[in-house]
Amino acid sequence: MRPAGDGHPGSRVLVTPSDLCQVLVVGLGSPDRGDDAAGPLVAATVARTAADRALIGVHVVEREDPTALVDLLDPATPADAWSAAVIIDAVRSGATPGTVTVLDVGPGAHDLRSLGARLDPGPAGTHGFGLAGAIELARALDRLPPRVVVIGIEAVGFEHGAALSAPVLAAIPAAAAAALGLIEEATARIRPGAWG
Repeated sequence: MRPAGDGHPGSRVLVTPSDLCQVLVVGLGSPDRGDDAAGPLVAATVARTAADRALIGVHVVEREDPTALVDLLDPATPADAWSAAVIIDAVRSGATPGTVTVLDVGPGAHDLRSLGARLDPGPAGTHGFGLAGAIELARALDRLPPRVVVIGIEAVGFEHGAALSAPVLAAIPAAAAAALGLIEEATARIRPGAWG
């Protein structure tokens, strides 16, 4: 297994055999907008750890634009379909800053509007299209893999040029551990005994 780029800046792809469980990990956010860097930082940690542990079937990417999820979740061919997707992003839900929330949003789960998420892009048009809107669009297009989990890290601020806040920085290891646990769980479900 070797790290390789997929032609998109900020991507880390672990090249693995295609006949095994394929797990997509997406770190959403901008590295230069305060706590918005949380998603990419967790994704980078997951990519390093997955490579160190030689985890099979893990595809890790970083994206700034949540609308990229719609295309990422759409497999090029049925053989390339994702077994699971783990999406990491900074969120604002009113929880204590640095809180890590793990939420199942897959095909069998409630849609995010029913959980209180705002789906419309607001006055920014498609430039304001967020994580919830992208997931629900993928759901409407029947592009969600069998398991989709969002790991949200409660953010403090998203100012351009700002550093990561202390509570969010402290939450990075817990969010990465949650993502890695989900990856191992998804892989074990496809390949029983793989993690025993």
